[in-house]
Amino acid sequence: MKIKRISIFGNPEKLDINQAVNTIIEKAANRSVEINIQDSLADVVGRTDLSIREDQLAECSDIVIALGGDGTMLRAARALLGSSVPLMGVNLGALGYLTDVPLSELPGSIDLLLAGDFTVVERKRLSGLIKNGNNKGKTFEALNDIVVNMGSLARPLLMEIIIDGVRLGKFLGDGLIVSTPTGSTAYSLSAGGSIVHPAVSAILVTPICPHSLAVRPLLAPEGKVELVLHDAAAGAMLSADGQVAGELGDGDRISYTISEHKVKLIKFRKNDFFRAMRRKLQWGAIKRRSYRK
Repeated sequence: MKIKRISIFGNPEKLDINQAVNTIIEKAANRSVEINIQDSLADVVGRTDLSIREDQLAECSDIVIALGGDGTMLRAARALLGSSVPLMGVNLGALGYLTDVPLSELPGSIDLLLAGDFTVVERKRLSGLIKNGNNKGKTFEALNDIVVNMGSLARPLLMEIIIDGVRLGKFLGDGLIVSTPTGSTAYSLSAGGSIVHPAVSAILVTPICPHSLAVRPLLAPEGKVELVLHDAAAGAMLSADGQVAGELGDGDRISYTISEHKVKLIKFRKNDFFRAMRRKLQWGAIKRRSYRK
């Protein structure tokens, strides 16, 4: 894959954003690669001459580089919905599980990118379809997860889960996270869900603070997961990747399936899933203590 056009998408509020943008521009200039910059970011870094609108990213790019944290990566993935343009993430935040290139490695990673020394992996998206209520027929797509809860209201929801037509039963809890394997290391993990390799074919169903010890996180096959709300008070919400939201009501039914749209991510040899898990989540790390008498 020969790269002729790189578009930069980023969070203008990150402290190192100028340094990251300038590094990419300088490296690209040496290879006569065209650079475009998302308009809101171009204004901040003073390169309005390279500005493009967010909705032009797919048509103006051979690859998009997202600068920021995982939230920036998710916004870039949403902007590329329906396209086959690969996405590369550069971490300017704290954890940055999706953005696996640290700023210190950006110059070398751009060299590898322009030399073609990388692979493109596909990640699945989750699709959530609301079947009842005011938002009937509306579809939400997410790379990480689709969450149903009461928003800012500290109230429980009575929910019923159905998997491939089989009713698992009702439970009371603060909400439900339905996620892709990619999203297993996000909100689902914080709520007690398992870490799942992105290559696994599964849909993760993670209850949020269920009011029963018998209701536990589970991995469902890639079929159809359904959620029905019972006696839901006003204020119930659905959010996709923490960005797009819709209101829900009593009796609403949400159907979750794997989307036909994929996300293509740029990966370098040393940035595989298990290395990232060990490095960023400190998986298996043992801290030794020294004791004094």
